[in-house]
Parts: sequence; C-alpha cells; structure tokens
Amino acid sequence: MNAPSILFPPRLTPGDLIGLVTPASPPEKPELIDETIARLTAFGFRLKPGKYVRKRDSYLAGSDEERAVDINAMFADPEVKGIYALRGGYGSCRILPLLDYEAIRANPKPFIGYSDVTAMHNAILLKAGLVTFHGPNASSAFEPGNEAPCRRVLMSSDGSRRPPGDGDRVLFSRNESYGPKKTEIKTVIPGRVTGRMIGGNMTCLLRLLGTPYEPDFSGVILFLEDTGEKAYRIDGNFCHLRLAGVLGKIGGLIIGQFDHMDSAEEERIAACLQREAERIGMPCVTGAPIGHFVEQITIPHGTQADFDAGEGILKLA
Repeated sequence: MNAPSILFPPRLTPGDLIGLVTPASPPEKPELIDETIARLTAFGFRLKPGKYVRKRDSYLAGSDEERAVDINAMFADPEVKGIYALRGGYGSCRILPLLDYEAIRANPKPFIGYSDVTAMHNAILLKAGLVTFHGPNASSAFEPGNEAPCRRVLMSSDGSRRPPGDGDRVLFSRNESYGPKKTEIKTVIPGRVTGRMIGGNMTCLLRLLGTPYEPDFSGVILFLEDTGEKAYRIDGNFCHLRLAGVLGKIGGLIIGQFDHMDSAEEERIAACLQREAERIGMPCVTGAPIGHFVEQITIPHGTQADFDAGEGILKLA
C-alpha cells in the first residue's frame, strides 16, 4: 500500500472552535481542564471539550474506546477547526488502532500536542498523510512566553488559513534564546540536509518500532526529546534505534532537551547525547528548543525542512 500524499491543514484564526481531547492520561488536577478552557477562550478561541474529556480510568483518561471516540468526533465535526490534546502522560499508543484515518484525511485540521502524543503524530502522518503539530499541549499553550512559538506556525498574521509563508519559515536559530534555561544550540556534526521532519518523544517513538505505525525514517530529519529518563536508559534507546537500523537511514539529527531533576544525572545525559551524536555522524545539533518546557517551539510534524547544523538553523523548505 502506497503512503498517502502529504496534507498541510488550514491554519487557525481567532474565533475558531477548538476541540479539547485527552488521548492519554487525565490531568493530575481536574480543575486544569477549566483553567485551560478559560485561558484559550481569553486568547480568542472557542472551546469544545470532548464528551469524555473529564473521564478517568486509573492512569488513563477514560477507556481506550472513549478517548478514541472523542478524537474521531472532533475530526469529523466540520465546525471544529483545530484539536488540542490537553496533556500527554501515557496511553496514546493504545488507541492507534481505533482512530478513523480515512475521516482524519477527509477533514484536515491542526492537531497539536507533544510527549506521549508523539504516537499519534507519527500514526496520523503514516496512515492519513496529515501534517500535525508537535508543540505545547493545551494545558500550557499560549501561556506567557510561548505565544510567539505557538502563533508562528499555527496562526497567520493576516488572518488567512494559508500554509506558513516566508516570514514563518524559521523554526529555530542559534541567534535566538528559548526557554528559562536559555537553551544553547550546539553543532555536533556540521552539514546541511533537506528532509521530512519526523520524531518527538524518544521513549514514545521507540514503542512504534516493529508495529504498523512505525515511521519511514529514510532520509528524515529526526528530532528527539525526553524527560525524567536516566542516562543509561537514553543510551539504551539509542542502541535500540541503531540495532533496528533507524540511525543508518536518517539524514540529520536534532537533539532537543533531555532534562532530569538530578544535576549529576543531567551531566551524564549530556555526555551520552554528545557521544551518540558523534557516533551517528550525520548533521546534528544538541540543545534544540524542543522538549518539556513552556517555551518550546511548535514543529509541523511531517513537513519538509532545511536543516543547517553548522549554522544551527532549522526552517521549513
């Protein structure tokens, strides 16, 4: 079966109706749902919570069927112009067989989230050909500090629904500062490559290997981030990618933030990332503004991009 052609969804404009779904875990605080609705409403959107968005089934936000029903319904609803995942956690991979990929392709609209939502980004791209958006979940979207990254790709300055234009093409640059840690983009292997951007949370991406939802990694610009993982586990994840043949297929590597509460562990992680990046030998940077922090950039997952590792610049092709 041939892969579907790539669709870029219409961009969002103020006043749009936004669907709110919980594809993975429920919020730790139930009031987070109302706080999120209030913030996005104040920003200018209208919000439509999913039928089961307040459900809780242990560590999951309702049953697999309930979570999938909400997502399928939001894509099928012509009044809904975009869909936000409330949060990540765990569980997105469980609902991949339950998603209606034909309906998703027939109703292209922005779907936004990150972390555990990585599973859905990759499955939707593979099965429906739809570009989705790896960026802040609804629980942190359009907060002070990340309004510009959210706007840059999701919304247009002239109120149109056109794809990003020339002024929107730079996704990150070494000349800009991102996040509370003022992330520093460092060149590991210089070089320039054009390819499709694929990736997300490293742990969640590895769950797709060997499944019907495994991405085609040939020539892609692979971007990775993770949080709370020890250095030896990250080392093991790279080993898994290498043994599975993934790292021999990619064209470039973007390493985002791999944070940990323990500073000594963060040093071990940094050393691991440097070592693995050098071993891969592809155009590569570390410290990209992608990961578990409010000011992360928003990446159109599955689009063509131009990556200049020597200059530390990523822009849409």
